[in-house]
Amino acid sequence: MALDIVELGAKRWLSAVGIRDLYAMMRYQRSRQLLIAENGLTVGTGPVGSSLPTTWRHHLGLARAYEAARTAVDAVALTAGRPAPAAADSADPASLRQWLGSALTLLGLPDEEPWPARRTMPRRPAPMTSWTGGTCYGLQKPSGARGDRGGHADARDRMDGATRREVLPGVSVRAYRRAVRAVLHLQQRTEVLAAERDREASVAFGKARLAYLVAEEDFVACPATAAFTAYYVSRLNLRTLFTSGRQARPMDTLAEQLLAAALAAPTCRPWVLASVLTRWSVLDRLDDAQCGRLMGLYYEQLAASSRALRRAYDVRRDPTHMIVRAGDDSSTWNSATRAFNQARTGWLNLTRGLGYDDVIEASCPGKVPALVAADVAAWHRREGRDQHADVQVWADLPLPWDVVLGDDSCAAELVRQACQRHGVDPETTGWTQPYRQGLTELPAPARDLVHGVTVSSPLLAEILRKIGVFSGQAPPR
Repeated sequence: MALDIVELGAKRWLSAVGIRDLYAMMRYQRSRQLLIAENGLTVGTGPVGSSLPTTWRHHLGLARAYEAARTAVDAVALTAGRPAPAAADSADPASLRQWLGSALTLLGLPDEEPWPARRTMPRRPAPMTSWTGGTCYGLQKPSGARGDRGGHADARDRMDGATRREVLPGVSVRAYRRAVRAVLHLQQRTEVLAAERDREASVAFGKARLAYLVAEEDFVACPATAAFTAYYVSRLNLRTLFTSGRQARPMDTLAEQLLAAALAAPTCRPWVLASVLTRWSVLDRLDDAQCGRLMGLYYEQLAASSRALRRAYDVRRDPTHMIVRAGDDSSTWNSATRAFNQARTGWLNLTRGLGYDDVIEASCPGKVPALVAADVAAWHRREGRDQHADVQVWADLPLPWDVVLGDDSCAAELVRQACQRHGVDPETTGWTQPYRQGLTELPAPARDLVHGVTVSSPLLAEILRKIGVFSGQAPPR
């Protein structure tokens, strides 16, 4: 990233200290690439031009399942002289649900929300041998029948022979049952697709805020805006350290200078800046319509991460004990919590900036803590520290995703009372006011990490990563 920013001519906008820090990172990156190239490894030079992805969705949709269901249902509708459901987008869960509602009604099946799917083969943690020779627990690959059962309407609710001949005259039992099977299969797959879309949105937002939705022409229109956006997003993507202390924050002194240069540029694109940073100095450059649209986008991200959290949450978990247990999907949970908390901060900034304080006073969803690894939690206890005070506050409040999705309420006064009980300042810690980074970091090259542990040599880091050192898992065979 430092090499790209230098090529954009960032030294025109930076102070002497900023130029020194930028060139220090550039020299480090060049020496690292040279070291890797000399040892015969592949050096990633990056794409030419804009590095914005053309699409952020990885799941291609349900084209085959939808085509099979549509063909079967259209055949039934044509034979019975009934109108066929309108065509749907096989990559959009909302469009598929609308089509499924019409198809289920045509086939005489209930169209209410089905029970969630359950695993055919339950996966339980099993003892495994780690790379150190010790014993750890992991999820083995399921054997036998795979997939899920349920997640769709009950096939036993289909029409009997007499009802079918009356409602769908001329339709054979074979064609009817083929349509029922195809529609129920698509219904189950649609719920899986909806969950995958929410997970993809959480991962994309956690890594890049709303930058993945920025049009490429807007991104490249202003070099200073592009430099800050790219640098800040790269800071958001810094990997976490295995430490008992705090993690590095995204805003550093170099980012502050790039932001000031972007705001001072005559071709500044405030909408692009606000997509990754919702400071009031940035929001002041947007009109009310743009702020309102941005607030809606941030709340949509809140809703997507809320649905992901609701699926991943175990109702039997003690909310005051947010430590990873055997069988927990900590990756999904932590990516969703990161997206939720960042979207919540952006939404609070926009709501406060537009003067809608009464909205926050009436509905103020709390923060969601991440799951902490058991070894890090033990490290904290050894140093005489307990879990973060925010965990106790979150345990006293309604579930934040229920508040966002409208199934529960949480007023700002309730949040203040919970913070007061646990000795937390609700204003400065981001519970009732937008979170503010209290400390500006100093620029530094990204470290070579192996599962959070810093390794001084990139070659050694590559070797240790391949054999599974520090992972807690069995080495690959």
